[in-house]
Amino acid sequence: MMPKPTACAAAPAARRGTPEPKILLDTMIAIRSFVPSLLVLALSGSGLAAETPEATALAVLASQAGVHEKARACQQLGVVGGPASIPALAALLDQEHLADYARSGLEGIKDPAAEAALLKALPKLEGLYLAGVVNSLGVRRDPAAVPDLQKLALDPKRGVASEAVASLGMIGSVEAAKTINMVLTTGPAELRVPAAHAALAAAARLAKAGDPAAARVLLDAVVRTVTTGALPAVAKHQMAALPAK
Repeated sequence: MMPKPTACAAAPAARRGTPEPKILLDTMIAIRSFVPSLLVLALSGSGLAAETPEATALAVLASQAGVHEKARACQQLGVVGGPASIPALAALLDQEHLADYARSGLEGIKDPAAEAALLKALPKLEGLYLAGVVNSLGVRRDPAAVPDLQKLALDPKRGVASEAVASLGMIGSVEAAKTINMVLTTGPAELRVPAAHAALAAAARLAKAGDPAAARVLLDAVVRTVTTGALPAVAKHQMAALPAK
């Protein structure tokens, strides 16, 4: 005759006063989820209305949230942020996983203080972080950045001459064009092609702004200094579209 299966022993009761591990985990998650909300309330006393999109995003940056959440907050601040968001974003410009997102946020904030924060960071940054800020200055297209970009374009020691020239091309002002032309005609050979690309971009902006003469100077420099590839043909095509002298 088959023996009857024995009943499983009852699980030992949890020691009185000791929470279950799952309860502890759920409690920690709940507490962490409340931190941004508490910070929103704190920020409400600093001039930001409680639970506005800007205050919520700033609360995330000030919390112990993960990189993904903070990256998303930086992007949101580029849309809804104002002057109050600029210090928090500027503080992340040298952070490995968040610098690009912080720059994106600053690029989107129209307040002049965002431009000032990027310019202030230039002497403090190196390598990819510096190159990123230089690119952001070009994206913003603020002529106030031209003097600093001119210095970087002519300073090989900082290592961002190519990026600086490209940003000058995006800004496309008369002063920016002077430096582009200088780099194109008398600068090092390795900068000739980047300077030619910048010259084409700046020439298009100058022509649109009603200065075909300045545009023609840049385009002529491209034709004279770059002898291979498609860039001379593009320059000639742009020149042909300019008003007659």
